[in-house]
Amino acid sequence: MAGLDMSISGLASGFDWKSVVDQLTSVERTPQTKVRTEQATLASRRTALGQIATQLTDLQTKATALGDSNLYSRRSVTSSDTSVASVSATEGAVTGSYSVTVTTLATPASWLGATSGIISPLHTADVNTYSGTPPVAVNTDTGPVLSAAGWGSTLTAGTLTIGVQDSSTGAVTNSTVTVATSDTLKDLLVKLDTAIGTTGSATYSSTNDQVTIARPDGKNLILGATSDTSNLLSCLKLFTPASGSSAVSDSKLGSLRLSSSLSSQPLMTPLTYGTTETTGAFSVNGVSIDYSSSSTLATVLNSINDSAAGVQASFDSGLNRIVLKNKEPGNRGVVLDQSGSSNFLTAFGLTGGTLSSGTDLVYSVNGGATSKSRSNSISAADSGLTGLTITASKVGTTTINSTNDTSAARSAIDALVNSVNRVQSLISSLTVSNRDAAGKITSGVLAYDQTIFQLGSSLRGLLSFQLSGGPSTTIRGLADLGYSTTGYTNELSATNSASLNTALSSQLSEVQKFFSTTTTGLSARITTFVKPMVEEISGTLPQRQKGLTEQSARLDDQLVAMERRVQANRERLLAGFRAMEAAQAKSNSQMQFLNQKLGISS
Repeated sequence: MAGLDMSISGLASGFDWKSVVDQLTSVERTPQTKVRTEQATLASRRTALGQIATQLTDLQTKATALGDSNLYSRRSVTSSDTSVASVSATEGAVTGSYSVTVTTLATPASWLGATSGIISPLHTADVNTYSGTPPVAVNTDTGPVLSAAGWGSTLTAGTLTIGVQDSSTGAVTNSTVTVATSDTLKDLLVKLDTAIGTTGSATYSSTNDQVTIARPDGKNLILGATSDTSNLLSCLKLFTPASGSSAVSDSKLGSLRLSSSLSSQPLMTPLTYGTTETTGAFSVNGVSIDYSSSSTLATVLNSINDSAAGVQASFDSGLNRIVLKNKEPGNRGVVLDQSGSSNFLTAFGLTGGTLSSGTDLVYSVNGGATSKSRSNSISAADSGLTGLTITASKVGTTTINSTNDTSAARSAIDALVNSVNRVQSLISSLTVSNRDAAGKITSGVLAYDQTIFQLGSSLRGLLSFQLSGGPSTTIRGLADLGYSTTGYTNELSATNSASLNTALSSQLSEVQKFFSTTTTGLSARITTFVKPMVEEISGTLPQRQKGLTEQSARLDDQLVAMERRVQANRERLLAGFRAMEAAQAKSNSQMQFLNQKLGISS
């Protein structure tokens, strides 16, 4: 028996003494249950006070919103014809109806690059396939090779159709011209003469930089067909002429090329640089634009467009010039500058350009004197209509109406009333006591808290009070706005919606005074009422929550002490029963020994 574990209940005695100890311990813990119930009650009260504080804080927020004077200065603006002009308003804008007549819209000015003396002609000399009387073929092979010519677009080899129509019969004779990129300009003119059937009809003028195809007597020219595979006619800018006319290039043939580098452009004035041998700069409206010999013309124009220069740069392919158009409408100029040896503006014809003037906006208000604006936006400073910005879109007349926007104030009042009712409903649910059909009474967690019960009554009194000598002479309380309480509830109800509508539409300034006046306005009075109760550190409700937390903490200490005593008593009982178990085991062993000696079998 030496190794017997005496902590096992009833091992020697047969008596389950451990269960008895557990039951006695459970009975001794009964007072702790009461303490924990008290703690749960404290926690419920603390939570309830926090809910009230949260709702009161929301009430203060809603009251503060009604105290903001900007709430009452919002405007609703409309334009009777938005295609003529639209309108926007700031808080406090002038109210009324105003007729706005737009006589002239603002348009942007443009700087137009020069069209002559900028681009080299396609060839430096006149080119004729035949000369003299009678015409004799010119044997000199006159360039340039078409693939290397300064076209505005890349020449494609292929075929094109030349038609000669008899003006009397209408019969057409079509000839196919085969174009190779290795052809010279003279080769091309010879092929055109052959297709037309008349020697010397196709000529090139270096002065005009144009090709002319003289029509044969009694014939009309028809240039091109849908089956053409070469774009030569487009490169030569030749189109079918009117009946009885010769075909002449629509404009000069030498052209700038957007996709080509600056160094390869057919410029009459060679491009020079300033910063280094291959980089330079110029400025547009004071904004510096960098370029290099490897930059394409498109790259430079995009740099201008992406900069803060305020212009839209484009290339007019018909007139072979760069155009700088102001992004903002109004009659403003474009300021260009180049310094040092950078000559981009000169080489590309911008310094020799001209200004195509824009127009300023011309308008009048209520039939008064005409006024001007440098943009299509009419500011309040220009029109004298405080807080209104009018944006013109076309010539015409529209009526601008500006009225008080009371929707925000109405929403804020509704929000305040809803917040009040949430507070009162919460207080009622936490303080009420109800008896069911069986007579059982169920009480709210704060049912006997007179401070909270009185809070609901005090708030009701504050909101139902009719203030004499207050900030507004016509609105003395919420009752004047159609809100009231009944004897059965502290909540507000809208008993006369017409009162609020009338006040907002015709007495908005009095509504503002009632709510937002410093100290005496309802917003300030609600804040004065609520703030001492909800302030985070010193507020009444946070302080009460803190007290309940401390009280619960003291109960925690009490529970620890009680459990310590329970555990000590349990250990004493267990020690006693273990000693009893040991004694019983010893007695059992001695009895077994005697029985063996006496020959007594068990």
